[in-house]
Amino acid sequence: MATVVVFLLFLLPLLSHHLTAAVSSSGSGGTRLRFFWHDISAGPDPSAVLVAQSATRSSSSFGTVKVMDDPLTAGPNRSSLLVGKSQGIYVSADKETAGLLMAMTFSFVVGKYNGSTLAVVGRNEVKTETREMAITGGTGQFRQARGHAQARTHSFDPTTD
Repeated sequence: MATVVVFLLFLLPLLSHHLTAAVSSSGSGGTRLRFFWHDISAGPDPSAVLVAQSATRSSSSFGTVKVMDDPLTAGPNRSSLLVGKSQGIYVSADKETAGLLMAMTFSFVVGKYNGSTLAVVGRNEVKTETREMAITGGTGQFRQARGHAQARTHSFDPTTD
């Protein structure tokens, strides 16, 4: 198994996260990736949209469900080289704080990882400096991948949320 480390830099609402991932897959000694994840919830072309909302109100948005098709870039600017997409869902699953259950696939579109994917699932407590989620599989260069992804918020612009 190869190990892949993925560093995510989320850009939520235009939140920019830095993501690092460590991944292992068959026949590889390990891989470290670093890219920026742009999650845009507002504006003319959002990459994350609300699909369900709880009937109850809470400060943590408990019960909210969003679907995402977020760009992954080589640098922190949205205009940086597109290296892939993060596609999946996130659910506000904590009544007390901004704690998300995330299930997503990182699909890569450039270089030697073009066409390969990583499956990521886990808790993302947004206000925590460094968050860690499990890499539970992959395809292509990341077939049978396992490892972890670390996310750090790079920037946050509430006007795009």
